[in-house]
Amino acid sequence: IRGLGLQIIIATARNPDGAKELHMLESIERAASEVEQLVQEEGLNCLINNAGINVVANLETVTADKMLENFHTNSVTPLMITKAMIPLLKRAAAKGTGKGMGIHRAAVINMTSLLGSIELALNMITRCLAVDLEADGILCMALHPGWVRTDTGGPEAPLSPDESICSVLSVIGGLTEKDHG
Repeated sequence: IRGLGLQIIIATARNPDGAKELHMLESIERAASEVEQLVQEEGLNCLINNAGINVVANLETVTADKMLENFHTNSVTPLMITKAMIPLLKRAAAKGTGKGMGIHRAAVINMTSLLGSIELALNMITRCLAVDLEADGILCMALHPGWVRTDTGGPEAPLSPDESICSVLSVIGGLTEKDHG
């Protein structure tokens, strides 16, 4: 992406069956290994965790399995992905030029939502990561992409995916240590 100086973008998908190119990334460990092969000694400058399922249920229809699936996908998985990518993030942070924190060194961006307790859980995980990774110069922050017209956001959402992505990239490109945590 020209304005941010990014050379490689690595993507995963919520619905791998609908994304043939991403189907090979079958596990977090395999994904981390594939990313390492791509970035090699440069490391990973920016990890964007974009969890996003919303298990719709009310008090009568909710089950423990639905709640655990929601929590696992939206909160636990971003933490496990970050954990797997930490060696690559540390490598990039150590090689980064300039002072302070930001994607010129390394950053973890957790895309959060307004899904109640899930938002709060992921935000707390982000805060804890910020404490744990600060000494390594790895910026951690949570970012809400806005209400976007996607399969999750629905057709009435005011933002197109392009509008959201442009705004998110602009914010990420300007992050500094004041945004950490």
